[in-house]
Amino acid sequence: MSLPDIQQTEQFWIGLEIARLIISLLAIIVIIYLVSRTTRIVVELNKKQKTNSRIIKKRIDIYDRVVTRIYDLFCFYCYVGNWTEITPLDIQRLKRELDKDMNVYATLISGELIKEYNDFMQLCFISSTGWEHDVKIKALYEMRQEHNKEWKDDWIRQFDQKNVTDAVKMKERYNELIISFKKELLQV
Repeated sequence: MSLPDIQQTEQFWIGLEIARLIISLLAIIVIIYLVSRTTRIVVELNKKQKTNSRIIKKRIDIYDRVVTRIYDLFCFYCYVGNWTEITPLDIQRLKRELDKDMNVYATLISGELIKEYNDFMQLCFISSTGWEHDVKIKALYEMRQEHNKEWKDDWIRQFDQKNVTDAVKMKERYNELIISFKKELLQV
């Protein structure tokens, strides 16, 4: 082999060596990029998972707070469970507490659940009685008066007997509301 051929071969091998070095560096850069991108994705997914688990935990807390009180309303209106122990003042207090919880946590609750809740409450109460007055209870008072040992006659004015809610309709709306709560718990 002549000197120019050797030089040309040497340059060829040097060129191959440089290309191999560049490809190695590019591979390392691509690997570093992919690892950092994957790490960011994993971190973001972990944050989302933590946020979702907090939301689910909060929804369960809301469920625990709200559903037991809604059940008390159901008992009062349908004469089941502990209805004889619940006074009209208790019912009005329950409504205020429920409204507060549903409004405070509205951002964590779907519009469908809030609609179901409002539909249920409209069955239970007449709320447009003026800002100085309590809501009126859509129910008859006679049986409650007869079975509640703590009954006070001035509670009669808390009732609106012209718009009494049908127990069958109440049970249907109650069941729809509970189903909506169940769906809400399972949603993320």
